[in-house]
Formats: sequence, structure tokens, C-alpha cells
Amino acid sequence: MRKKRPVLPLVLAVILAVGMFQPMPAAAANLYFTGINDSVAPLTSSSMPYWSGGTLYVPYTVFDANQNGVGVSLGLYTSYNHRSHIVTIFNLKQMLVFDLERGTCRDDMTGAAYDARAVMRYGKPYVPLYVVCSVFGLEYSYNQLSYISQGYLVRIKSADAVLDDGLFIDRARELINNRLRDYTQSLSPAETTPTVPVSPSEPPEVDGSNVATYLAFRCESADGLPAILNTLDGTGQYALFFLAPQVIEEEGGLVRRILGTGHSVGILAREGEEEALSRGRLALEEVAHTRTTLAYVPDGARAGLEGQGWVCWKETLYLEPGDSVGGTAFAGTVLNRLGTRRRTVYLTLEGSGNTARVLPALLRQLSSNHYTVAVPVETRL
Repeated sequence: MRKKRPVLPLVLAVILAVGMFQPMPAAAANLYFTGINDSVAPLTSSSMPYWSGGTLYVPYTVFDANQNGVGVSLGLYTSYNHRSHIVTIFNLKQMLVFDLERGTCRDDMTGAAYDARAVMRYGKPYVPLYVVCSVFGLEYSYNQLSYISQGYLVRIKSADAVLDDGLFIDRARELINNRLRDYTQSLSPAETTPTVPVSPSEPPEVDGSNVATYLAFRCESADGLPAILNTLDGTGQYALFFLAPQVIEEEGGLVRRILGTGHSVGILAREGEEEALSRGRLALEEVAHTRTTLAYVPDGARAGLEGQGWVCWKETLYLEPGDSVGGTAFAGTVLNRLGTRRRTVYLTLEGSGNTARVLPALLRQLSSNHYTVAVPVETRL
């Protein structure tokens, strides 16, 4: 007798394929509010849904009434193991497990594996919304808010939701505006404290005045990647890694680790730009099942590639530490070169062993001089 194949994984595979190509709003300053049934969760930078590679991600905590900020139940529970980097979303019938380091997703109760992964953002795991909703029979939608410029509502619904989207958006107007007001007030700069003088052995103090600093590593090989990642993970900082196509092809495990721990990946193409970018993009889709529009290319190629939809990195400063330079001295060089700059800083370092050696001192000095290492997101660069 021929054994029947389970239906759910086949149906879900179709849903996932469609979900990967859903259109996304393109504005760079979009605000995404989270609706859970007939309520709206508080709006914060660390809990806002976001798009990456055509996929809409949300914090895993939105599915748990004890953690989503409004106490609304979707019939699910969640947990996150900080040591193993595993996120679990479950009910009595199913248990969806995301392994951030391996970039995998599976149902521990049925054994089904899904072509999806969780990522780290602002120190919190985010999961692909369409996967969780498909597995647990939830619905979701996103709609533009007519009364908030560049505002969108991402709404997750169980069978307990009462209002349709149009009526809910209308009735929740006051609540959504209150969430926006609270969010705006939370972004107000805090009062600064007096600066403590540094010792003579430290680099001369430079006041970065909380200048947003985007940190990128240019990697033609993977030699320095593990040590650089260890430092970033230990300090809770995030960066953008421009990887040559051959690095992506040969170091799939490292690529998945980069993405799984919350960093971003772009393509390094110094020669034969379009061919190298296509090769790198294809390799990234094969090893990590994600896409990127970030590119590191020669200045002369930027205009043409940006017209094709690539987001080209334009660095403020590029440095490659030598074999003999110490961490403190290198940090001093970086701060002196940045000077009194008050605009956003795009700092590029060579992804080498020497960079890994001096990186801890550099991150300490950037922080103590008020440079804020920002999370690299495609829409902000």
C-alpha cells in the first residue's frame, strides 16, 4: 500500500514560496505598528517589525501573551535559550524551533523542516511572520495608515479577532497615535553626564555627540571572520560584512552565523562588478536562503548599479591596521581621522586578523567618546 505524504509541509512550502515575494513598502523611514487581534502593542525600536530580503520579521515575543506588552493571547507560548541561541514557539500540538546559529527551522513534534530562519536584531531574536502564522493557523496583514505619514500596521490575528482590518484601523486611531507619541518621546536625547578625563595612555578624547556609526568589514577571505564575530557578539555590537563571492560559496557556516546573530551581509565586488554581484547574490541565496541589495563597489560603478536597485556603500573612512600597530594606537588614529564630524559615519575596516586584534580597543574608544554603533539596515544606509 502506498504511504500518503503529509499535506501540511507541502502546503506550507507553497505558502513560503509566495511569502518570499510579497511586495514591501519602500520608504526609508517607515513606522511599523504591531496589532495583535484587536489591540496594538507598544511601539519601540527594539520591537518594530521590519523587512529583510522580501520577508517580514517580528520579535518572537509578540506571539506570547506574557511578553507582547498587551497581554493578548494567540494561543502560543515562546522561549529563548541564550546559550544555545534557540527560539521555541509552541502550543500543545506543535513546537516550532529556530536555531539561530545553524539558520534552521523545524517542528520538533512532527519532524517537518522549513526553509526559514530567525535573525538577531537589537539583541532580540526576530522570526519570519509568515512561517509562524502558517504553521499555527494564524492570519496576518499589513496596511498603510492614512493618518500617519509612512505608518503601517502589521496585524496578527487568531480566531478570537473580532474586527476586520478597516474597522480596526479606524477604531484604533487614538491608541495608535498614543503609541506614536510615546515612541517619539522615548527618542528624546537624555541629559549628558560630565565627561571623565582619560589617562595619558589612552587616545585623545573626541566627542562624537552620539553620532550614528555604521561599521562594515571588507572580506576577501574568511581569515579574520571568527575572531571579529566573537568580539562583536561579546560586546553586543552589530556590523555589515561585505563578502567576496568566493567567501560566501566556501564559508556557508560562517555566513549563516553572521546572519543568524543579527549582522548584515553585502557583496564585495571590486572588479567585474555586475558579474560578481550576481554570483554573490546567487551564492547567498543558496547557502543562507536570503537576499541582499547591499554592495561594495568602486565609486565609478555606483550610479549605474544604484539604478538597478543596489544599495552601494559609500564609506566615510577606510582603514587597514598593520602588523605592528596596537589596539589603543589604532583606536586613536580612527578617532583623530573622524575629528569633529557630526554627521553619520560609515567606517570600513579590512576583515583581517589584524582588525580582529585591534577591534576590542576600537569599540571601547568609540563608545567612551559617544559614537553610537548603529544597527546596519538596508533602508538606512
